[in-house]
Amino acid sequence: MACNRRTPFALVFVAGIVVLGLLAACVPASARVITLDECVEIAMENNGSLGQAREDVATAGANLMSNWSWALPQINASVSRTNYLNVIEGFEGDSKVTSGQVGLNQVLFDGSTFARIAGAYHSRDASELSLDWTTRDVVFGAKELYYGLLKAEKLNGVAEENLELANEQLRKTESLFELGSASRSDLLKAQVQVQAAELTLITAQKGVGISRAGLRLYLALDPLEPIEVVDPPEGEEEIDLLNYDLAEAIARRPDIQAFEETVTAAKRSVLASQAEYLPDLDLSVSYAGSPEDIGGLLDQIRNDYTRSVSVRLSLPIFTGLSRKAGVDHSKSSLRSLELSLRDLKLQAAYEIETARLTLLEQEGSVAVAEKAVAQAEEDLNISEERFRLRAASMLDRIDARVAYSTARAEYVRSRYDYEIAKADMKRVLGL
Repeated sequence: MACNRRTPFALVFVAGIVVLGLLAACVPASARVITLDECVEIAMENNGSLGQAREDVATAGANLMSNWSWALPQINASVSRTNYLNVIEGFEGDSKVTSGQVGLNQVLFDGSTFARIAGAYHSRDASELSLDWTTRDVVFGAKELYYGLLKAEKLNGVAEENLELANEQLRKTESLFELGSASRSDLLKAQVQVQAAELTLITAQKGVGISRAGLRLYLALDPLEPIEVVDPPEGEEEIDLLNYDLAEAIARRPDIQAFEETVTAAKRSVLASQAEYLPDLDLSVSYAGSPEDIGGLLDQIRNDYTRSVSVRLSLPIFTGLSRKAGVDHSKSSLRSLELSLRDLKLQAAYEIETARLTLLEQEGSVAVAEKAVAQAEEDLNISEERFRLRAASMLDRIDARVAYSTARAEYVRSRYDYEIAKADMKRVLGL
């Protein structure tokens, strides 16, 4: 045979690959174009964990208000009408009593209440700082998925170009084989190169689909809505992320600050439980009257009323060891939180160091990948010329093209992994 023709199945397979490539790489004209800034805004608006953090802030505010209610004055007003029926030795008699009262109760001193109010303030501050940290986490997650989709699309583009070059090479090799200028081995190598490029493209298309679906999920977008992402504009001012003071970075992180506020709130809880041993001081003021009927209540109460003012001092003597149990429990909770805060600071230091090393690695990878692409391109040009002059084999030419494609793919990975590393470094530094 002059040529090893492809089977119909192979033709169908290649056609399927082309269709899948068009579906994965080409976004419909009606696709929603989302920039990086818009992606972050959508995430901050729709992300569920961020919404939960906002609700936690609202709950903490309500809890603060609830604690204040025990220290604010309590004012009550009441009106009553009572009918009495008296039976004495068979004779019935009835009477009617009308009364009205306005009373005010004010806590003058309750150490436990005031300590709980102070703790509620710190708990509210902790929830607000936790919201700040959650926001930073959500922003990083959006950027990570955004750059991940960009990377997948660029890798898909490299795979498409590699398949196109492989098909072009196969067509040339088939022509040379029919003319007797190429061996069957050269033809088989060209066919294998096409099949390898097709499999690489399938993997790249899968990566695009998964990355796009993951970004939609994170942004809570319609799963069927076509979206397109674009590279952020260059030339933005860069921050020196590698020049920092570790202690300052840890102290600046909102998650650390939030936990410190939680520890402070726990200390106030200890004070509140200890204050149960102290006396309480209350003030009560009441104004009451008993007119003959409800209709004359307001008129008659001005001249016929009772006013009382009382101050009450109470000291619990024995409460069944509940106070001691409360103090022990609050102290134990405080010690547990202090240990957790120490571990959290150590974890933060580890995260910062890991992010720093990753950033250095990715920064170096980008520089190396750029040089590798330039070198692979030069080697490919030399290999093409040597093959044309019959000074290099088909295998040498294929190896050069594979090396060039691999170098380009590695540059794409390192470029977007570097952007993700920068975003993560900002997050762990609390910037």
